[in-house]
Amino acid sequence: MGNESLDQQQGSVYVPPSDLPPSTTPPAGGPGLPPAQFAPLSMPAGDKRAGKALALTALVLAIVSLLLCWIPIVNNLVFFLGLLALGFAIPALIIAVRKKSKAKAMSIVALVIAVVSLVGVLASQAYYVSVIDGVSKAVSDSADGVVDAPAKDQKKAESAPLVLGATAKVGSEYDVSIKSVNVNAGDAIAAANQFNEPAKGQYVLIDVAVKYVGDKEGDPWIDLGVKFVGSDVRQYSSSTCNATPAKPGSSVPTLENGGTGEYQVCMDVPAAAVAGAKVYVEPTFSLAQNQRVYWNTK
Repeated sequence: MGNESLDQQQGSVYVPPSDLPPSTTPPAGGPGLPPAQFAPLSMPAGDKRAGKALALTALVLAIVSLLLCWIPIVNNLVFFLGLLALGFAIPALIIAVRKKSKAKAMSIVALVIAVVSLVGVLASQAYYVSVIDGVSKAVSDSADGVVDAPAKDQKKAESAPLVLGATAKVGSEYDVSIKSVNVNAGDAIAAANQFNEPAKGQYVLIDVAVKYVGDKEGDPWIDLGVKFVGSDVRQYSSSTCNATPAKPGSSVPTLENGGTGEYQVCMDVPAAAVAGAKVYVEPTFSLAQNQRVYWNTK
């Protein structure tokens, strides 16, 4: 009986005591042994540095692109630099999101700056092209020193022209006065230089007085443009005149703050365009609008 019981015990599978709950799992150690110890399962940690090199490269390229995107000619190459920055930023962001990397924020910043730089290149290119087209058209139209006056300029010329002798600020650097306008200056031009030839139409001689009020220095005959607007609604510049007046603009020395000067501007204008004409002065080199000032010729 005892031997049989021993054989049964040796050949049998361990049966948990009857007083354990049915759902209780028996100790893994077997009868008489301590339960086995199991370590809790843990999820693999993300790579905190994943994508950092790509993000840093994208950020540097994007910043350089943003700084240079406004420079003419250079921004042609900067556009491709911005695309390169975008090419680094996008995969850097994807890697950072998948790996839960700290490079996510840097990738987003690089991506945004790269997009802004590309937009800046396109915007600046469009602006510079429009400026160049405008200058080219103006140069082409004024090759002979004569251009048609736009309707808005005609309206401004009629609205509030100054009287002769009145002083007005033109641009930010000059106070200008049109002292007199001789619309029949053939004799004055002939007396100024014996080599002056007769006008094709009629010589107009404008006496200009200026005062430099800028912070640096200026040459008024270069910095200011003087035009004669005829009754034929056309603008005449000094390039229409091949004669040398008694006081050419080049005779005025470079002016510093408070310096003054006087000079003459000559035009060759059709006789029929003289009556009711106007004169205006504006900065030669300026992108600002509405800096033109008009004077009557009488």
